Amino acid sequence: MTTVLQANPRGFVNTPAVERIAARSLRYLQSGLSVHLRGPAGTGKTTLALHLADMLGRPIVLIFGDEELNSSDLIGNNTGYTRKKVVDNFIHSVVKVEDELRHNWVDSRLTLACKEGFTLVYDEFNRSRPEVNNVLLSALEERLLILPPSGDRSEYIRVHPQFRAIFTSNPEEYCGVHDTQDALMDRLLTINMPEPDELTQQEILVQKTGIDRSQALKIVRLVKAFRSRSKEVNPGAKHSSPLRSCWAIAKVCHDHSIAPNPNDSEFRDLCADVLISRSNLELELATKVLWDLFNSLAKDSSLVDRVLSNSPLSNSGISDSEPSNGDTSNGSQFLANSNDSSNLAKTSGAEAADNGQEPEDKPAEDKPEDKPAEDKLEDKPEKTAGSGVAYEREVYRYLQQSQGSRVSEIQSALEINRVQAIDALRSLIKKGLLMQRDDRLYIAQKGKV
Repeated sequence: MTTVLQANPRGFVNTPAVERIAARSLRYLQSGLSVHLRGPAGTGKTTLALHLADMLGRPIVLIFGDEELNSSDLIGNNTGYTRKKVVDNFIHSVVKVEDELRHNWVDSRLTLACKEGFTLVYDEFNRSRPEVNNVLLSALEERLLILPPSGDRSEYIRVHPQFRAIFTSNPEEYCGVHDTQDALMDRLLTINMPEPDELTQQEILVQKTGIDRSQALKIVRLVKAFRSRSKEVNPGAKHSSPLRSCWAIAKVCHDHSIAPNPNDSEFRDLCADVLISRSNLELELATKVLWDLFNSLAKDSSLVDRVLSNSPLSNSGISDSEPSNGDTSNGSQFLANSNDSSNLAKTSGAEAADNGQEPEDKPAEDKPEDKPAEDKLEDKPEKTAGSGVAYEREVYRYLQQSQGSRVSEIQSALEINRVQAIDALRSLIKKGLLMQRDDRLYIAQKGKV
């Protein structure tokens, strides 16, 4: 008997990045097309496929691709016989006997979905042998499902108008994956699934494990930094899904009250067990990369606490929980972004002290009221676009015109990334030109630029 599923939409993490892919896919399905979600393991293909199926509002039939799968597992098969024997002795001197033997045909998942108009979710379909999937060609194109010849039933089934199919697959270089025939791929609309962005990973950890949001962000950035440093050491380094690594670390941290702190030995051991085994680097090299990352973070543990703590201003406009358009992936970026405008100014002084330099004077000592605002702004067009100071004047002018903005709004308006915006704001705050109220930044000193 084929089991029909009813998807449950509760618990689906919907962020802007996920919503864009879901909206496109749903649009194609509603137009009668078959959607193919393709991407590495751990990018949420199956979860999104089930979510899309639920959005269609029809019962779901689920099939998992497998090397041992055959065509009868898709369309059905004869399962035994039914024998019918009739003895007619109406006339006592005449005995008439009819003996009939008939095959029992049982529909399988694809046939049931085509007949009833259900939504078919074929997960990792390219793990099945290509010849097995040939029965899909006519069902998707001509809307006819062809069955084995039989004398007591039709050999064709017209596909229900509400039948929809959603396929998922891993890249062809994965073990156990077959090449897919061009005829089938031509009938599918393929969407390449990227790795989840930082915000999506953070929200998944919060909802699926119950971990604190700031701790979830620490874990996501730590895994990202390890992957980045591994590629610096070996450009050919490969890792499994960052999301699954983050989830495993967050789950254990939450269940056993382990703080995601680089100085915590239990946290270090947990990360080593999860991350090193999922990297193709040699054991000694991967261990060295991870421990070097921990040591670099441990040196600035006080800065980590300031950056990612639950301070009163943690929900301000320059909160780390906002999505970044240009985050770098190394260990220093794990520490670089600040939660509030006061931390921006403090961080610069702390960094100067760590480098053996005298910290710059505080804004109050600069006496901004005695110096025009435009004289304090860097005006060095020869600087590269990657320098935050190069955007200092543009950020200042934008804040004058907008009468206050959040960091994300500045990024969008000036088309710069988060690092560049934060650097420019940090410089302006040090000069006493900006102030913060609630979650927005304002001009603190008027001046003609």
